[in-house]
Amino acid sequence: MRYAALLVVTVALTGCTDTGERAEADCQAQVRGGETVYTSYGMTDLKASPAGMADRAECDDVGEGAGGSTFPEDPEQVRAWVFDDFPPEKVVGVRYGEDELGVFISDDVQPDERERIHAQLTE
Repeated sequence: MRYAALLVVTVALTGCTDTGERAEADCQAQVRGGETVYTSYGMTDLKASPAGMADRAECDDVGEGAGGSTFPEDPEQVRAWVFDDFPPEKVVGVRYGEDELGVFISDDVQPDERERIHAQLTE
């Protein structure tokens, strides 16, 4: 019984997060706009403008052969936001609460540029 309780707590602590923060899971929060996949890299309180809808990935991080972040056939839709001076093909926001946006950077962006964008949006 003690083992089962520990297993439940472990699964709860290592699951995917909806806050955009990295978890100890095998997946990060992701959204998709058209063919572009964006991965969460933190939060910002900068202003943004609504820019349409995006597909939200599901987190499959449990069991043998877990797929990580995957987009189901009929994914949940979330509102995407754009930031002034940042092209939406590189970065979009996803609202969490009333004042914060998750910063989602395109997987096509090179690591050094990703770090620059992240630093500018989360200062």
